[in-house]
Parts: sequence; structure tokens; C-alpha cells
Amino acid sequence: MAKLPEEFAPTGPKLSKFPIRPAPPVRPRLFADEARFVLRLSVLAGATEFAVWVWLTNSLAAREAFVLAGLRLLRPLWAKAGTRFSRMLIASLLIAVGLVCGSLFFWPFLIVGVGLPALGDLCATTIGDRITVERRAAAWAWLDMGQGLGAALGFALGHAGWSWPLCLAALAIGIIGIPALRDGGMPRSSWPAAEYVHTLRTPLAAQLTGLAFASGLLSARANVSLATGIVVPLAAMALATRVEPRMPNAIWLPRIATALALAGQLWPPLRVFGLGMMFAAIPAAVARGAGEMERPIASSISWSALFLGAAVGAAF
Repeated sequence: MAKLPEEFAPTGPKLSKFPIRPAPPVRPRLFADEARFVLRLSVLAGATEFAVWVWLTNSLAAREAFVLAGLRLLRPLWAKAGTRFSRMLIASLLIAVGLVCGSLFFWPFLIVGVGLPALGDLCATTIGDRITVERRAAAWAWLDMGQGLGAALGFALGHAGWSWPLCLAALAIGIIGIPALRDGGMPRSSWPAAEYVHTLRTPLAAQLTGLAFASGLLSARANVSLATGIVVPLAAMALATRVEPRMPNAIWLPRIATALALAGQLWPPLRVFGLGMMFAAIPAAVARGAGEMERPIASSISWSALFLGAAVGAAF
């Protein structure tokens, strides 16, 4: 076997007594204008997640839960439509339908109004088109945290009642993020269905999707007090953000969250604790373990699986 050149495999005396070590990883940071842009999109996505989780927290009939879950699975469809039509137009129409249908306070219209504006993928594709690759991961992490925080707050405050006005207020707040969807004449792209299938087959996405579905399924209809329902999920999410850096790999925290939800079958407060932890575990696992270009797709599949599991659990 031929020897490597001296500059790649030096054999001479060391030139320094200090050990040669790689520099610490550089965390990508958004510029100020990019941060404002991503924050608006995060508010938009988080507001829509807040609205739907508030409503799911209530006691739903089986058909209501399934309709709500089916509408949330349409999120890739809105991203695909954004390549043919204005993203601002799509988001405006969906939010408007949500506000109008929600104002009618009648079952078919109310469920459609709350579930239809699933804008996470639409916001993610906008970020992919507008933010350059070296800072794109940070922008997608912001969006994921916005969705997680919105879902956690919705699940927690849903225990307090007043679901109808909370849903309408959240959708109204989300309007402030619609102008950020303006393309400015740039090409609009989305991910093909085959890419969703490919990402789902990756080890991280496959495990995270299964754990998210199981966690949502096990955490539904937790019989807890009002104070427990509000405080515990938010406390679990805060704790998860602290312990996640100490986890051996990206999938450990979702596993722990699912195990806690399973233990909650014996003690109900652990159900909401496990679900609150999962709200933080999904963004952390995607940011830590997913491939560079697979992050938004893995996130989309995981959030859909979590909500689908919670909806199925709420139906039975």
C-alpha cells in the first residue's frame, strides 16, 4: 500500500507540543432581517398548531377527531399548491375560511375551520427558497420550535375551556405572518411525494414517526385536574429542553417521552407530561439527527404522526 504524502500523514518531528484538535462547531445564526422573517413564519405556523390542539384537548366525537386529523394531513398539499399559486393567497384563504367557519360555531364548519389551515410545510418551503443553505438549518429550527410551542400552549390552555374564542384568537394572530410568505418574484419550490417516502424510510424519521404516533395515542383523554393539565405539559417541555443536550443521541428523548406516556396509563399526570416532553423532543431530534435537506420533511411527518395519534386516541 502506497504511503500518504507528508502533508497528510506527517512522519517527522512535531512542530508544536500542543495537541491538534478540530475547532468547536460553529452554530449558524440568522441575520437580523432573516430572524424577523422567520419569526413571522414561526408565529403563523405556531398559531395554527395552537388552534387545532386547543380543540383536540376537548372531548370530541370519533368522527370529529378523524375529520380533524384528516385535514391536518393535508399540509404537504398546501406546500405543493404554493408552487402554482401565491403562497400569500393560499394562506390568506385558509385562515379566512378558518375564521369564517369558526365564527359559525356549528360542527361541520367549526372542525373544518380549525383543521384546514395546516401551514407548517408551506412556511418550511418558503424558508427553503429564501434563506441560503448555510443558515437554513437555523431557520427551520426556529419554525419547528414555533410549532412545538404553539402545540404545547394549545394543549395546555385547552384544559381551561374557552376553546372556541381561543381558536379564533390564535388564527387572527397568525395573520401577522402571512406577509412573510411573499415570494418577491423568486421561484417557488416544494418537495415531491417520493421525498416524503424516502425520508420516512431513514432510521431517524422512521423511529421518530412511530414514537410520535404512540406518544399522541397514549396521551389522549388524560383524566387530570385543570391545574395539572395546564402546568405539567409546559413544565415537561421546559425540562426537556434542559436535558436533551445530555442525551446520547437524537432519539433518546422521544423514547423517554413515549415511555412516560405509557407509564401514564397507571398514573394519568404522566400522560400529559410525556406529551409535553414530546413537543420539545420532535424539534430537538430533527435538528440533531436528521439530514440537512431532510429536516423539514422529517419534521412534517413527525408532527402529523403526533397529531394523528392524539386524534385516534381522542376518538376511542
